[in-house]
Amino acid sequence: MLFLDILRYVRPIDEVDALLEPHRDWLKRGFASGHLLMAGRREPRIGGVIVIKAETVEEAQALAAADPFITGGVAEFELIAWEPTMRSADAPEAWAPKAAVIC
Repeated sequence: MLFLDILRYVRPIDEVDALLEPHRDWLKRGFASGHLLMAGRREPRIGGVIVIKAETVEEAQALAAADPFITGGVAEFELIAWEPTMRSADAPEAWAPKAAVIC
């Protein structure tokens, strides 16, 4: 199952930037494990969005809660469970194996 991890900064941007390197290291570990699929800043820079692949909501919550932005108190997150039912042929099948391919 996929999850959208919607981050919202709750502290000034200089405090967020102070945790940027640990956050990026956490992202790299998540990409390497296959749990994180995509990540990026929101525009304007008020937070970020991370796509998580996990078996359960509890697993996704644990992954999201381990983000240094969260443990460092500079951001809060909202987790949205998402089961894609359609995908383009360009989207990796492994990300949404139950989704029908549309064009």
